[in-house]
Amino acid sequence: MKRFPIGIKSIFMAVLVLSFLIPMKGFAQSPFYIAFKPGIYFPQSSGLDRSDTGFSGEIAFGYRFHRNIAAEFGIGYFNTEGEATVVGPTYVVREKFDIDVVPITFTLKAILPYKKWEFFGLGGAGVYIAYGPYDYDHDDYDYDYDSDAVLGAYLGGGIHYNITPMIFVGVEGKYLWTDRVKLDEVFGIPSEAKFKMDGIIATAVIGIRF
Repeated sequence: MKRFPIGIKSIFMAVLVLSFLIPMKGFAQSPFYIAFKPGIYFPQSSGLDRSDTGFSGEIAFGYRFHRNIAAEFGIGYFNTEGEATVVGPTYVVREKFDIDVVPITFTLKAILPYKKWEFFGLGGAGVYIAYGPYDYDHDDYDYDYDSDAVLGAYLGGGIHYNITPMIFVGVEGKYLWTDRVKLDEVFGIPSEAKFKMDGIIATAVIGIRF
């Protein structure tokens, strides 16, 4: 599994420290917020049945229309890697894949506040941009694939805890369904990788209202 750069951890810490230095009064009534969501991606698609659990991360910009309703626009990243055996008419090759995905999403949340706690369900959809490569260990050639963009939708839920009027933390989980990704080969023998990116995404949440 890919290791996420340690510099990202420093950014999350810096955001938290700076948020405590900003006067609370300006954040107390604001419906706007930004949330950082580091977590993991568990592939569930049969096309990725030999893939590893990967990193997931997202930055979401939210607006709370009502105490019980919020909307978020998010951009993120998740990945998975693994290997499989591909049998052709005249060959058998070992396939190593390393898939990177950039989701651009819109989410609606139904919220149930209770004191400092907030319980919520969520649903949304977006565009998922997947990148190869699939690398084939065959006759000393590496075959690189291109990218594809597909639609996806998800359902899930989670819980937030308001540390202060401007800062909240929590956890969130959702199940993702996508259309089938098709990655055409750029070099080597003509072929095509096809798979869905269905899976579970579980994240922590660090939020700041502004």
